[in-house]
Amino acid sequence: MDEERKSVDAVMRNIIAEIEPIKTLGSGKALLARIRDSIGKELTNAPQVWPLLFENLPEEYLGDKARITAEENAIYLSLQIYALMQQGASKSERGEVKSTRNIGESLRILRGDESKAKAMDERFNTMITAGSFEELAHYLRQMVKILKANIDSPFVDYPKLAKDLFWVQKGKQDNILMDWARAYYQTFQKSTVEKENTNE
Repeated sequence: MDEERKSVDAVMRNIIAEIEPIKTLGSGKALLARIRDSIGKELTNAPQVWPLLFENLPEEYLGDKARITAEENAIYLSLQIYALMQQGASKSERGEVKSTRNIGESLRILRGDESKAKAMDERFNTMITAGSFEELAHYLRQMVKILKANIDSPFVDYPKLAKDLFWVQKGKQDNILMDWARAYYQTFQKSTVEKENTNE
């Protein structure tokens, strides 16, 4: 089980490492545009991403005939999120040491504006209570578009996201989505107990 988790995020990390050096070049921009063009399409109808995806997936993660595996779905959606976030970006993420607990922490910054916090919370709650992986994917892409439009240089841990999306499809959605909610709503303020202990 640990090997599966490592492999899914490792594959995503390898794909990003392949794209990063060329993303500001014509070929890289074209590649990212092709990935964005796949949004809203099933993987079976997105031949523009097949070379990048299938060349990087271990053989055991490949589906059979029209069957799409959890690994393929998780990395496909994470690639779309990555391509959305790179639109118009010029800064390379190679060597980036920053990390996040999960996508909930990345989205938490949207709560900073009190006038928009309620609307963002409603969108977030709709996302994590989605009735299917397809619905979750739709709402996640919408949240990321809002993040991209409103925050300068937001950070998303794409390998971690791919790993989480894999486990969402493998029956661990309650665990993963509750962790997203904790990270999204957490304020990192000292608890009352900690404050009391400090004053003793």
